[in-house]
Amino acid sequence: MQVVIFSIILALLIITLLLVYLNWRGKQPIEVSGGPDEVIFLANQLLHSGREAQALDYLERAAAMGMAHAAQFLGELYSLEDHHLFDKSKADHWFQKAAELDEQFAQLQRQMLKFKVHPTQEDGKEQLEAMLKPGADQGNSQQQTELGRLYQESPLLDPDGSKALHYLELAAEAGDTQAQYHLANLLQEPRHGEPDPARARSLLMAIADSEPLAKNQLAQMLLRGEGGPADPREAERLMREEAEDNEFALIELAHIYQEGKHLPKDIDKAEECLRQAMALENNSASYRLGELLLKHRRASDSHSEAITLLTPLAEQWWTDALFLLGKAHEEGLGTRRHLPTALAYYRLAATDPAPYHLERVKELSAKMGSYEKEQAESLYQAFLTEHPIDKSQQACIDLTHGLRLLHEDDRGRRHPREAVSFLERAALAGDNLAFEPLHKACAEQGLRVDAAVWAQIALEDRFYFLPSGEMESSLVSLKQGFSEAEQALFDRRLDELRGALAGH
Repeated sequence: MQVVIFSIILALLIITLLLVYLNWRGKQPIEVSGGPDEVIFLANQLLHSGREAQALDYLERAAAMGMAHAAQFLGELYSLEDHHLFDKSKADHWFQKAAELDEQFAQLQRQMLKFKVHPTQEDGKEQLEAMLKPGADQGNSQQQTELGRLYQESPLLDPDGSKALHYLELAAEAGDTQAQYHLANLLQEPRHGEPDPARARSLLMAIADSEPLAKNQLAQMLLRGEGGPADPREAERLMREEAEDNEFALIELAHIYQEGKHLPKDIDKAEECLRQAMALENNSASYRLGELLLKHRRASDSHSEAITLLTPLAEQWWTDALFLLGKAHEEGLGTRRHLPTALAYYRLAATDPAPYHLERVKELSAKMGSYEKEQAESLYQAFLTEHPIDKSQQACIDLTHGLRLLHEDDRGRRHPREAVSFLERAALAGDNLAFEPLHKACAEQGLRVDAAVWAQIALEDRFYFLPSGEMESSLVSLKQGFSEAEQALFDRRLDELRGALAGH
């Protein structure tokens, strides 16, 4: 009996000692060896096996040895808001360390700040300026370009545009083609002082063969005769080169050929460009080709092809495609002439209440009898049943009409007050392209609080990538003049809209 008890005690002692040893061994530092992939893999294994402290120690020692990937991983771990490790100051520290150790991570940090997706740093532009300025002042042309672009887009950081000009000039002199392109744009539209289109044109000419954006910009200057004499032949050559693999450039070139203003009118070339763009599965090219075939071709095969191109777009609620299908059925282009079908399509197009949509509905209705109108109503309802308009499609239509109301109509009138309701509907349905025109329309009418609210909403939206410098300046200016009541209204209205947009 004593032997059995002694054996049990001995076994328990051995197990205890083994557990103590394993616990001690589990806390010992692991030698850092291998490349970044191996280090990150082992750190992940440690984390997933519950050895968190050892994983953090391992990564910190790897970062101390100069491994940027380990520092970046630590930054990401400490920036997880729903995790118990979340610590903003530690995350900032390790992100900055990664940027110091590796320029690729520095570029990543800068891009995250630029596009408002950095996990910890909220004051993106000031942080970005702080990251770029030391390198830019030490002669790094890439960082000079980035800093110049930051100032170019940030009136609050560079009110008179002198900083943007300074850093872009430095980088351009060093041969940075991006800097030369953006400097050319700045010279055409300086924040202060007179434009210098001749110098802008010279800069673009120097880099047109290596910078696609410069090619297009130069072509536009040559077409319009800006910064020197017009040269349509060279402009056409440049645009042809740019359009080789760019469907948007093809569509633009087709429009120029159709318009016949800066280049000789050439419908055949326009059709060729649109067919190339359509082969790249561009819906805008399909619409424009359908329009061209109906307007400029006489063969019935061309008209039938136009209907084939326009029908799927109409079913997606492209209202101008619906309008053209109405025209085809009214005039018998590619199909039998049938006025009830034409009226049904015109009424569907008038979901976007453009004046020419509404006028065509009114004019055609006046020519038709009650039986034909009943047929049109039946066709109209059948289309709505088969192709119900969804929220995003309606938002796009509201945005289109809102923008139309902001611009001059055929009588030179604008309707900004009416535009607000359409734009707000589009915004609340999730179309962030409505934010900036809403801000402008409200500001124009003296609706300062609403103008400031929509500017704030736009600046907070991570997926709103349009230049926002002017909007930032406007927001600051508006809020500086707020009374206490206006500030309270701003806060309340902002909360309401944030909630409405979050629920979209």
